[in-house]
Amino acid sequence: YAFLKNNREKDIVFSWDSMLDFEGESGPYVQYSYARGKSILRRADVDFSDADYSLLTSDEEYELIKHLVQFNDAVVAASEKNEPFYVNRYVTTLAKLFNKFYNVSPILKSDVPEDVRKARLGLVYAASSVIKSALGLLGIETVEKM
Repeated sequence: YAFLKNNREKDIVFSWDSMLDFEGESGPYVQYSYARGKSILRRADVDFSDADYSLLTSDEEYELIKHLVQFNDAVVAASEKNEPFYVNRYVTTLAKLFNKFYNVSPILKSDVPEDVRKARLGLVYAASSVIKSALGLLGIETVEKM
């Protein structure tokens, strides 16, 4: 992951601290974000197939949704330019946006209305699915628990 975060023509500086960092631009950070999303979905055990996504109105929800829509653009750019860092940077930003959303938007708390919970769970599912797909394109398998 650390080697794919820059374009091919940039020198690579190896650092254990950077590679194993759970903050920011690292594989463990993105893996943790994925595992967190999967944990939320396991604990919720709620069918969100009929979710009303118009209930997602906070800035964090909007930014996450807006970024999810850009996944195809990142994949196309990576493919056309033979530069996997486009996918790497995309998924790093996605993980950051997901964690920001998770930290400000209660999902499983008892005071969250059921219809809002379903919509937020759908967003967690979408983010987790795209993180898994992006890492898969980079040749990285995801972990379900950390």
